Parts: sequence; C-alpha cells; structure tokens
Amino acid sequence: MPDEKDTEIVKVRPQLYARGGGVLPIIPTTFEEVWRIAGAVTQSGLAPKGADTQEKASVIILHGLEVGLAPMTALQSIAVINGKPSLYGDGALGVVRASGLLERFNEKLTTDGVVMVASCTVKRRGETPLTRTFSQSDAVKAQLWGKPGTWQQYPNRMLQMRARAFALRDGFADVMKGIGIREEIEDIVPDLDLVPPPPPPPPELQQTPLERAIAKAKESNGDKLAEHQVIWDEEIERPRTEADRV
Repeated sequence: MPDEKDTEIVKVRPQLYARGGGVLPIIPTTFEEVWRIAGAVTQSGLAPKGADTQEKASVIILHGLEVGLAPMTALQSIAVINGKPSLYGDGALGVVRASGLLERFNEKLTTDGVVMVASCTVKRRGETPLTRTFSQSDAVKAQLWGKPGTWQQYPNRMLQMRARAFALRDGFADVMKGIGIREEIEDIVPDLDLVPPPPPPPPELQQTPLERAIAKAKESNGDKLAEHQVIWDEEIERPRTEADRV
C-alpha cells in the first residue's frame, strides 16, 4: 500500500475544448463570476458602446445568459437602445436557431415595381408555419421610409429586419424572453419624461377690517405710526372672542 505522504495530488483543469477541437466558452455560474468577467471586459477598453461600465456589462451578460448566449457573445449581440437591452437581428436568429425549436426559416423581398414587401416565414417544431410581412407602405405609414440613417442607406435590409422581428417575436416569445430586436426598437420614439407644472401659489389671505385700517394708516402717516407697531401687532394676533365678532 503506497504511503499517503508520497501520493501526488493532481488538480484537474476544466475542459476547454469540445469534441472536434471547438473552444468552449466560459459560462459563469454565480453573480461573482459574472462581475469578474464584466470587470475584465470594461478594464480592457474593448467593451462595446452601452457596456462601458462594469454594472452595464454585468446586466448585459445576465440578459444574454437567460436567452442562452455566452458572456462574450452577449456583449457583441445585445445593444442598449433607449435604456433597454435588445438583440441585433442576426443575434435574435441565432438565439432561436440554438433553441432547437426552429424547423424552417425563409425570408423574401418582393416588389411589384413600385412597392417592396419583405416577408419572413418561420416553422416551429410541432406548429404550422407563421409568416409576417413589412412593406414599404408600412414604413411610409410609420414615418420610417427615407428617415436619415440606415433607412436611407439600407432600406431593403431594414424591411427585412422588421419582418424578421415580427416573426421571431410572435413565433418564439418564450425563447426571446421579452428582449426586442435592435432594428425595431431603435425606431421607437422614447416616452418623454413630462414634468408636471408647478402648483399655483396659495391665495392671499383676506385682511380683516382692522388690518386694512392699520395698513392704510401706515401708508398715509409713514414713520409717525412706527411707535404703535407693537400694539397693532398684538391686537392682530389676539384671539377673537364672540363679543369682538359682534
């Protein structure tokens, strides 16, 4: 029997490679691990816009874990639009494909020579196909067609992303977990924080006849009545009796 003192303790390192040579991502299992990854990314200076603090990066990583994205993939696939996390269109499709519930996916862009129409058809396992469309007329109605930016530069792509967003959100709401698609969310005008007007000032207290007489006397006599100020103030502050009212 070997001596326990001669027994070498071998630390088993976690497997970093999957079968076939693919590299496995690092998946945190505690909030502390999420926080450490977020800190490393933000301190490296490679954090994307909207994830430039450790707190923001941590929240994005947590959102990504809920939809099945590894931390680094989440930081590249989730954008913060109007204060809300949203997936890029390609990232949303990747999430749905990874769920194993998507049997068929098809996108088309058709035109009659005047109006373009983008359509997206998805087939979820065990369900009938679902098709959603977004046309040039829809974009005009929503005041998006010709909008400066991507709608002017890539109108076909934006129509495609809108149709895709409708199809994926309607057909795979449980997979998307309420996260919107960036190309759709960025066109939504955020609600303005309306500040209510200040309340009106309280109405001025009505002066009693005695107070009005004293004020009038002060205006007409000036400093001559200053010596009686104390007496008048005491009279004003004195509680009224029933006999005074009569």
